[in-house]
Amino acid sequence: MPSDTPKVFCDTNVWFSAFYGSKNCEKLLNAHINRKIIAVISKQVLEELIRNFREKLPQALSIFQEFITSCPPEIIIDPKTINLKVKNLVSPEDGPIFTSAIIGRVDYLITGNITDFKITRLEKLTGIKILSPKQAVRLFGLV
Repeated sequence: MPSDTPKVFCDTNVWFSAFYGSKNCEKLLNAHINRKIIAVISKQVLEELIRNFREKLPQALSIFQEFITSCPPEIIIDPKTINLKVKNLVSPEDGPIFTSAIIGRVDYLITGNITDFKITRLEKLTGIKILSPKQAVRLFGLV
């Protein structure tokens, strides 16, 4: 894959919504399949996603497993600690998610919950741009 291909950490809600029928989230996963982006996921997000599929959308679990096998995202280890500066700029449950994005050296974090992040300060601190799925679809020209 070309080195200028953007690395994109997708939050749990983006992955789940893609299989639930969100067109913008589907476009993001298709961009990964078509190598327009490199999708990144953490072990925590992966475990949460599988749990959510089992509880809320069991019919999609096998489709997700097939996707993950045939077109695997880059999987990032879960952080052992959360940077104090980051901790103060995200909701408590999103500290590990954002720290995983830092570990993965991603360009973007895509989430349906952008209000959980102090976007401007995090971008200035880390260089990671935080976008909603709709914003990402527009930015990557996936419309």
